[in-house]
Amino acid sequence: MAQFLMRAVSEAPNIAKLNNTLNNKLESIKAEARNGLEIPSFVFLGTEYDEMLESIKGDDIFVAQKWLQVTSFIIKSEMIRLQKGESISEHASPFFEGVITTMLDTLERIEGTASTIASNLWNTLSESLSMILSPNVAAVVKCHKRIAHRSFNFVLQTTNTEHAERLILVIMTWMCSTRSFDSNNDADTVYINQLRTLQRSENDSISAEATTLILNNIQKVMKREPKVLPEFILDHVKLITKEIQLGTVSRFGRILQLIEATFNVCKRSRSDLVLDLVPLWDMFDTIFKQLPALDENTVKQSLALLSRVVSWLGPDLILVNVKSIQQIFSSLFQHPLDLVIAHGNHIQNTLHTMSACCLDFYILMSTQLEDIVKQVNVDIDRDDLSNAAALLGILTELDGPVAGHTVEALIIRLATINRKHWESPKLANAALGLINQHIARGCSSHQKALRIMLIFVQQLRSAIGHSRFADSIIIRIRDLLSPSSDPDVNTEYALYTEELQKYIEMGYPTRNTEEPSHQPTQLASADNNDTTKNKRDDVIDAIKKRLKSMCQPVKQDSATVP
Repeated sequence: MAQFLMRAVSEAPNIAKLNNTLNNKLESIKAEARNGLEIPSFVFLGTEYDEMLESIKGDDIFVAQKWLQVTSFIIKSEMIRLQKGESISEHASPFFEGVITTMLDTLERIEGTASTIASNLWNTLSESLSMILSPNVAAVVKCHKRIAHRSFNFVLQTTNTEHAERLILVIMTWMCSTRSFDSNNDADTVYINQLRTLQRSENDSISAEATTLILNNIQKVMKREPKVLPEFILDHVKLITKEIQLGTVSRFGRILQLIEATFNVCKRSRSDLVLDLVPLWDMFDTIFKQLPALDENTVKQSLALLSRVVSWLGPDLILVNVKSIQQIFSSLFQHPLDLVIAHGNHIQNTLHTMSACCLDFYILMSTQLEDIVKQVNVDIDRDDLSNAAALLGILTELDGPVAGHTVEALIIRLATINRKHWESPKLANAALGLINQHIARGCSSHQKALRIMLIFVQQLRSAIGHSRFADSIIIRIRDLLSPSSDPDVNTEYALYTEELQKYIEMGYPTRNTEEPSHQPTQLASADNNDTTKNKRDDVIDAIKKRLKSMCQPVKQDSATVP
């Protein structure tokens, strides 16, 4: 096998040709493995091996690159043999010790120089260490511990690059599988600090793998020292708060994800977590006050973490901390609604979690609800509902019996707008979600309002096509309606919406009458000619009485008994 490799290196005119030869050989080896044939090892020693080492550390970059490619090929072929169930070559220990030592020596020698072979050396070094530190190989390659520690010390003294991070990650993965990390050994502190450094890597892959290792490691330590998890969380919480206060507002998404994952680890292991919540609330408040400067991923992870914390607290502890949580949401909603809309889906998801854990939380958000309702009304006036879906989604989570009359008036007004808007499935589904929540929370019992919502949902269903969600809402509303009132639904609806539409359209004193108005639909009848002040006052009085009656409990009589 050594002769094959020597010949491949000598005959290849360039690196691409050598790669092609070695890749073809690998495919042949894989085919033999699938057919159950015995795969010979390409690990070798002797004069050819000595020549290979001299070439790797030599001045001829072209030849050195060729032998690094050969080393990578040998590693891949040995992994195929191991996967097939064959044992590692008996020569593997001296082979890899010599190769890895040579690569480390070469990297130390060219440190700080603009060498074109450095990247190849780093990649092959990481690949070689991954090979010898795997459990099956480490049992044969007796020098693996010595090589791993030398590599670790080398990386600590070299410039921090992505290559160095990848090598440390390889070594730390092995260490986390062999060490208990439950002693007071100073080395454990060094290793943990390296993992934390990796966790903040700009390379998402390295950062994600380091996060997993940290969590597994912290879980081990938790068994010995219960304070480790709280300290681990609060260290990161205080770090984020301090960095944001100093003006750094980027690349916190991974750390936030790590904190969230730590809560998940605690839940899975059923470990008691005694945590000072004040720094946590301060962190959220600081983050959301800087909302305009944050990237989308940081906002997403911040809200996901807040949802995780709320779920972890549970109803009782939420009530104890409800003022702090309210302050956090107030900081979030203090920004212009356009900015809130940009993160609407994430905000809605967090509010949904909050509402599920604390049904009455919406009461504390009445100011935000009114602001959103006002904005939707402004958008309706402008005939621009491009942001309405996001606003209705958030409004869905802020709806409740106390604020129900405000939301109900908005729903009824939505029922009067031009049908063209409901051709958007996103907007139509947002409206359906709002109506469903409104009904589910018992916010509507007035028969006339229910009839309007019934026809509105039917119109939405007609606009977006078959929808089981819409069907379920229709069934629920019909269950709430009095049977005796069904024949008069269209009449009552027409009378009510006619008055409401007049009121709406009289809010356009500066409207350009030369512009063509929208064609009236079944949901929108207009009377654009009644613009005198007296008529407008009459309509306003009528609509106010209607809306006021909707807020009153329905009297049970012979005409409205369910």
